[in-house]
Amino acid sequence: MRDIVVIGGGLSGLAACHELEKLGARYTIIEVKRRFGGGIRSSLADGFLMDTCAFVYRALDDRQLTALGLAGRQMARGDGSALLCGGSESLISALTNDLRGGRLMRMALSSIGRLGGRFTLCLENGLMLDARALVLALPARYAARILYNLSPGAAGLLAAFRYDSLARVSLGLHRRDLPADIASRRTDRAFLLTTDVPGRVPDRDHVLLQVGLRGDDSEDSQQFIERASRMLGIQKPLVARVDRWAEADLLPVEPTLQADRLRAIRASLPDGISLIGSDYCLRQAQSTGIVRLDERMDMGREAAHQALAFLRM
Repeated sequence: MRDIVVIGGGLSGLAACHELEKLGARYTIIEVKRRFGGGIRSSLADGFLMDTCAFVYRALDDRQLTALGLAGRQMARGDGSALLCGGSESLISALTNDLRGGRLMRMALSSIGRLGGRFTLCLENGLMLDARALVLALPARYAARILYNLSPGAAGLLAAFRYDSLARVSLGLHRRDLPADIASRRTDRAFLLTTDVPGRVPDRDHVLLQVGLRGDDSEDSQQFIERASRMLGIQKPLVARVDRWAEADLLPVEPTLQADRLRAIRASLPDGISLIGSDYCLRQAQSTGIVRLDERMDMGREAAHQALAFLRM
């Protein structure tokens, strides 16, 4: 019998597990992929350290980073944002290093129900689990599907979320090849981010860019790279990679409207269930590319405390 089950091993779900570990709680995490981290991943190519998703984020509290063993790894950008010189995946590694709870990898959840005062979890391989409290660290479109039978009101609100599919094109180049007017070029890009911090580029003579582009399913990675290079006036990048997932980016919603719909959703959820993740941040990052990792981690920690409070009732 399980006390708490966390469904989803992205940043928010891992932050919940990390807090539960600190509090000495019994928990199990279920993740559909073979690895933790969701869309957060880092890769090194010819001295350029590129992120698949979260490249620049709102600066994290230094005390939190120290507690995770990441003291001195955050590089501030001067506008309240920052990046990790070891790549954003180092945050995922720090959260998972000390997790001792049960884990079920490559497991997909099909539905949630109730039986005898406990939540029942039906996995797509036919396995049935139960739990006293649940933390759902899932995108809205998946949460809507698994909550359909248990909480149709919440499921209906979640199903109304709308998504976009941004391609994140990372380009590494020599500084002399960076156009002087790159920031002011009027293009159809969603965002443009640049850095030359140590650990991210081979040396100060090089620059790493990440540009957000929209496109359709017919456009392949090479076409995205060529389009990004052309619109930015770059002749030939030294390295390039494209990361794109269908419907991975929630369409921006005015913060007041987002807050209203989040309150309505959470009011519709049964006691004992928390809903966390990037879809439930108050401010979305499409227009700037600067994500709110802090809000997602705070949601995870808060969900851990809510689950334990529910168990004590």
